[in-house]
Amino acid sequence: MSIADVSAQLSKKYPGRSEQIDQLLSLLGEPTDASPGCIFVYGPSASGKTSVLQSLFAHYQAGRTRVAFVSGVECFTARLLFERTLNAWANHVPSKENAYSNYRKCDSLVDFVARSGEVLGEAAESETHYVVVDQAERLRGTSVLTLLVRLSELLGGRANVCVVLVSTVVWDKFRVRHGGASDPTMVFFPRYTKAQTLDILAHDCPADEPPGFFLTFVDALYEVFHRNSTSVQELRHLVAMLYPKFVQPVFEGQATRSEFSRLFKLCQPYFSAASERLYLREISTSEWQRVGPASATNRAEDVAQAIYELADGSLGSGIMELPYYTKFLLVAGFLASYNPSRLDMQYFARGRDPSAKGRKRKRQAEDALGGQKRQQLVGPRAFAIERLLAIFYSIVAEAVDSSVDVQVQIASLVTLRLFTRTSSGDRLDGVKCRCNVGLETIRAISRSVQFEVDRFLYDFA
Repeated sequence: MSIADVSAQLSKKYPGRSEQIDQLLSLLGEPTDASPGCIFVYGPSASGKTSVLQSLFAHYQAGRTRVAFVSGVECFTARLLFERTLNAWANHVPSKENAYSNYRKCDSLVDFVARSGEVLGEAAESETHYVVVDQAERLRGTSVLTLLVRLSELLGGRANVCVVLVSTVVWDKFRVRHGGASDPTMVFFPRYTKAQTLDILAHDCPADEPPGFFLTFVDALYEVFHRNSTSVQELRHLVAMLYPKFVQPVFEGQATRSEFSRLFKLCQPYFSAASERLYLREISTSEWQRVGPASATNRAEDVAQAIYELADGSLGSGIMELPYYTKFLLVAGFLASYNPSRLDMQYFARGRDPSAKGRKRKRQAEDALGGQKRQQLVGPRAFAIERLLAIFYSIVAEAVDSSVDVQVQIASLVTLRLFTRTSSGDRLDGVKCRCNVGLETIRAISRSVQFEVDRFLYDFA
């Protein structure tokens, strides 16, 4: 298959990525063409970087070209990187039959150079072979990155090798003392635009559904959820969960496909609950599908209440099983998200704030205006990790055990999506997060650790 055919096929499969595909194909060329020593592919998460590379190199692997896909998370040492690469080049899979051993033991670069000649054989002199490192930002500050950038130079004439680094971090954050190697060739994957996102979501249209009706629904869903998440993967999950609920009244005779406004109104409780419960995975897919649609006998309020009850039941076996100090961190994050920072001295300082009386009058004046600026109506605000830790150490009654790694527990809350990181991923100082948990859940967690959270909440009704 020619390069033009590969470009046309991949551009059809990955909408909005034709420019990046053509750029990569121009750099890689034919298997026997010379390629850059290192290519750096970067862009935001869920922008199609890894998927495009996997599909692209699948065409190259049809010949004698060898391609090794390795993870920067798993291969954090040079030995792991070399052995995983040799396994992929030799089509060797550790299994029970070979006692889960690698193709060759490879402790150093000298061993890797020698083994590469054995694995690649005659093809090493005529064709270019590739090492694709996903999540390459995890290798910053290690000797592995130095070896990758200069791998083609270090191998010399033994093999033509091109290293492709895939990352969500720009190259400026990688600039370290890597032995004087030149900068790699850059390929940028931008975030999908609305038109490109809708084009991708259109591929998920069921075969028995009208494409125009499905696209109208997808457009409405994008307008509702794109402020919370621009990830195509998350939007595809929401489409898969919400579209059956949206079209169910049509099959039950409650509305027709032309009555889009009525269908949207019947599905409104699902849209409201999905932004809090389904997106955060607080309710499983099977539980979500069991909830019936809104109708004349089944009010929208009852549907929403059923969803929240299911989610709260899931929380009983999920969030309520968090470690003791992690629960206090979650409570502290909620307080930091909904309380003004100017009142931290009043609520969390050791002793009484002398200006508390004046602040109480100010709060009464704000309530008299109808609470238009209440944070609970606006939503959670971002807070700094330093402020979170200050509140945490204030609300914990006893001294925190020195064996407790608070930073690891904060990272776990971010992984569980109970906290959302709002600062950039490559920033190490000034990290900011936002709490994603509701008030009732926080109250239940507070009761489990015998903490009265309502005493520390400002302007809540």
